[in-house]
Amino acid sequence: MHERDRPKTAFTTPFGLYEYVRMPFGVCNGPATFQRLMQATMNDLIFQILLVYLDDILVFSETFDQHLERLEAVLKRLAETGLKVKLQKCAFLQRSVKFLGHQVSAEGVGTDPSKVSAVKDWKVPTTVKELQSFLGFCSYYRKFIKGFSQIAGPLHDVVHKCSKTKLGKLRDLWTPECISAFELLKETLTSAPILGFADFTQPFMVETDASLHGLGAVLSQQQGDTRRVIAYASRRLRPAERNDRNYSAMKLELLALKWAVAEKFRSYLLGSKFVVLTDNNPLCHLKTAKLGAIEQRWMAQLSIFDFEVKYRPGCGNAAADALSRQEFAGESETDPDSDLDDCIPLCNLIRAGSPLELDVVEKGLECCRIRQIRAMELGPGGTKEQGNTPTLPGYTRAQLMEFQRNDLTLQEFKVFWDKKRKPTPKERAGLSKPVKRLLKQWSFIQQREGLFYRVVSEPCHGEVWQLLLPSCLKDQVLESVHNNMGHQGRERTVKLLKDRCFWVGLYEDVDKWISNCERCLLSKMPQPKINAPVQAFMASRPLEVIAVDFTVLEPASDGRENVLVVTDVFTKFTQAFPTKDQKADTTAKILLREWFMKYGVPQRLHSDQGRNFESQIIAELCKLYGVKKSRTTPYRPQGNAQCERYNRTLHDLLRTLPPEKKRRWTEFLPEVVHAYNVTPHSTTGYSPYFLLFGVEPYLPVDALLGSEHVTDHKQDWLSIHRERLKQAHVRAKEYTEQKAAERISYLNKKVYCPAINTGQLVLLRH
Repeated sequence: MHERDRPKTAFTTPFGLYEYVRMPFGVCNGPATFQRLMQATMNDLIFQILLVYLDDILVFSETFDQHLERLEAVLKRLAETGLKVKLQKCAFLQRSVKFLGHQVSAEGVGTDPSKVSAVKDWKVPTTVKELQSFLGFCSYYRKFIKGFSQIAGPLHDVVHKCSKTKLGKLRDLWTPECISAFELLKETLTSAPILGFADFTQPFMVETDASLHGLGAVLSQQQGDTRRVIAYASRRLRPAERNDRNYSAMKLELLALKWAVAEKFRSYLLGSKFVVLTDNNPLCHLKTAKLGAIEQRWMAQLSIFDFEVKYRPGCGNAAADALSRQEFAGESETDPDSDLDDCIPLCNLIRAGSPLELDVVEKGLECCRIRQIRAMELGPGGTKEQGNTPTLPGYTRAQLMEFQRNDLTLQEFKVFWDKKRKPTPKERAGLSKPVKRLLKQWSFIQQREGLFYRVVSEPCHGEVWQLLLPSCLKDQVLESVHNNMGHQGRERTVKLLKDRCFWVGLYEDVDKWISNCERCLLSKMPQPKINAPVQAFMASRPLEVIAVDFTVLEPASDGRENVLVVTDVFTKFTQAFPTKDQKADTTAKILLREWFMKYGVPQRLHSDQGRNFESQIIAELCKLYGVKKSRTTPYRPQGNAQCERYNRTLHDLLRTLPPEKKRRWTEFLPEVVHAYNVTPHSTTGYSPYFLLFGVEPYLPVDALLGSEHVTDHKQDWLSIHRERLKQAHVRAKEYTEQKAAERISYLNKKVYCPAINTGQLVLLRH
């Protein structure tokens, strides 16, 4: 232990005060510190040839010779670190070992018999603490138990009730269902199966299922002629997920798929190809399905996985089906109508006599009465068939006919429809523009049961009857298909409308509605259509202007992942400093100690508008040394293009490190940065190192090829060197200006910057 930490471990005895000189496991952070030590020691060997947990090291091999080689590597690594092992506590060349409560062998992973045997004699809990202890023990082995969450459901309910009422005794809540669950858990745990090892060279198989009781999943793999189960997973539905108005059958099945793939089995499936088996056929068409906002977010989480969804009937999906369908004790059946309010939102124009799809009830119009919903749920036998033409929910056919009769455009159109002829050219001249446009649809319009429809044929849906919508209903319909349907874009909104209704100027009205929708303007980030003229960001001499920025890499073995990049704008000379965080005080210390004190104080410091760079500490540092602070425009990283471009180069260079060195990138960062600085830059034509220091760096290859000696006269060398450096700076400046001019000329071809007048409304981006 460090000398300053030893007093913290002091303890008293009858013979005086003592303190530890080596770290004991009894101190608060002792185990975590020791685990970090073991992780750092075995860094590149973990999961490759061994597993390590505190002082337990499990070395695995396929052959005897390979095992000897791996043992030698592990012992050598321990010796290099100064760690010792006790021979009496070691076991070598074992075919089956006990590790962290598991029995590990060539056949697979099972429960430790010595641990599980204690469950047989486990007494019935009498307090909440005892029940929690039992559930905690069983939960450790839950991946071995099919349907664990459903079996343990009644016991978890008891714990939840006790925590709410603050009861310590279980006598009043210990029901026969609890006794059955307690005994079944004991029996299942003592006869748990042996799970197979995952073979990442072979495809995985995930079976998922969802029911009103919970979610279930099974991860398995075909290994030879045998299908081996890798892990079981199950959980109960949360209260919100049990509401069938919010979670339809298809949405629950998608939830089970997302939960199994992106959460429970993520470590197995990420980077591997696998097949998902489900008894819900719509999941096979996820890529083309129209999904809501929640489902879209779930699909975004699944997009990083490489999988194919296949349909398998419920009778063939028995494993996952059983995990999800075990009922919970104490849950009574309720009237399906008891949770319904007087008004239910409906996202479709429902046909009378057709069954109601519960997964469409969650969105849409709020004008459909409960009696209409119940009537439709009765099916063809419950209501009288009224045809196959859609009607707006909340309005009767007679009301819609009245709306059409009172519509001015449809009134003029109906005059000629009743005459069963189109207007003559003379009559057409006196008609309004909307009527003329409607007359172009003459061949598609039909009248049925007193209502006018536009009938079109679509490849996917066949014949579609579009109600000719009266003007008085436009706002209501637009609000329902846009505002109440997730504020979707123009094409999706038009598609929702054209599946149901039609009116002259539909596209124009949709565009106008969306362009005036406040929520769309505020929440949907528009693509920047305005391109302002580009200006060059340049310097006239070395170390005049420096640009700074942070980039984030993968966490290194020492925990650092942030890198502060500092670039001299003129020479392109760059330094990168790994940091523990991006705080302002960290930034100020590095700028002062690593740049100002080594390369000099610049005249100008350029950065983005990050809080660390705009902090009071940086402002005081610049004020103290007389440095001018400049910043980029918000949301325009191009204003700090040199640092942004170097960040990408740095990522590319570090990506070339061997796998065993990538976790130690902080050690190799100076070498990578030096390699960049000694290489000629495409903008200046010179290496950043030469433009800053005036000499070319001596590289290892120069030792191999030898270097030419110019002159022995120091004065001649100084004169030549001064003139050469002067010319290099002039040429570098000319090259930089030329490159900047070419870039500006190219980018300014796309300039579009309309003038903004006084009093004009604009959207301010915060």
